[in-house]
Amino acid sequence: MPEGKILDEADDQEIREHGELEPRTVASRAVLALADNLVQAKIDFVRCWFPWKYFEPIPISESSLDQLLDQSYSQWPLDDLVNTLTSRGVGVVPVIACGYQRMLPQGLEPDPNRDLYLKRASIHAQLMVRHYKDRIKSWQIENEPNWWAEHEAGGWRSGFAWVHEHGFRHELLQTLNDTVHREDPSARTIINLEADAMVLDPGIYSSYCDILGLDFYPNYKISHPINTKVLKLADRVAKKLSKPVMVSETGYPSGPSLLAYSAESQAKYVSDACREAYGLGGVTGIGIWRFIDTAWRSFPPQENHFGLFDNKGKPKAAWSEFSKVIKDLK
Repeated sequence: MPEGKILDEADDQEIREHGELEPRTVASRAVLALADNLVQAKIDFVRCWFPWKYFEPIPISESSLDQLLDQSYSQWPLDDLVNTLTSRGVGVVPVIACGYQRMLPQGLEPDPNRDLYLKRASIHAQLMVRHYKDRIKSWQIENEPNWWAEHEAGGWRSGFAWVHEHGFRHELLQTLNDTVHREDPSARTIINLEADAMVLDPGIYSSYCDILGLDFYPNYKISHPINTKVLKLADRVAKKLSKPVMVSETGYPSGPSLLAYSAESQAKYVSDACREAYGLGGVTGIGIWRFIDTAWRSFPPQENHFGLFDNKGKPKAAWSEFSKVIKDLK
């Protein structure tokens, strides 16, 4: 799913096929179109952002936090997405309490009061699980905690806590993990790690989750040779820790052609990655980044081409190959 958005622009023709009897808002019709595509491709789950600010645009005052826990949020803008997908048999794996600045309530960051941030994160996570626990059983807590300093350097996070964490990283992960399980003892938590740089130390993080996720983008900086053998690391980590491991994210951009990326190479990577992961006994699942290209532009330019659909909603060759390989392996 797109970063920071529920859905990006979908193909108008595809949405209009639902006609006047279907929900009339673009978002609702886009959710239906998404569900149709996922069900047809036999996809088991969608991992997607649940930006904190969608539920709490402006931070609740400190004096009202306990009351918020009793009363819940006043708006749940992702209900339609969750209800539609889960009713069609597609699981939803939300990423919650991610500290990316664009996803947090306005002005919120860990500095200067880290204890207050931990309390806010715990309340937010508890409300999320309480509201959705009858439909959602797997929750990713935060995002790539082994890469927070790099996120801060790139402007994705704001505050010294992400760089000079002095135990904050582990306090936050422990808090979120405990909160999810306290609200729903049957839930599973996931922590994903950036794996390309090999700065993992997975054992430290594995105690704060039920499933460890690894993120691989082996062709992010160079288009060839196409490399899916790096996914074997996930299998080695699973066997070393005796813990379920999934490939949370992996992908290959379809462009720009100036950098020698292509739709054909993307399709090959997606197929090869799925087959590679399927053959690894310690790997429990794989998530392909991402469903659709965004309408807004990002940098570097290949960031704009990871989607299995283009930003007009037209499927790329990789979508057909993804659908085919799922059916072959199932």
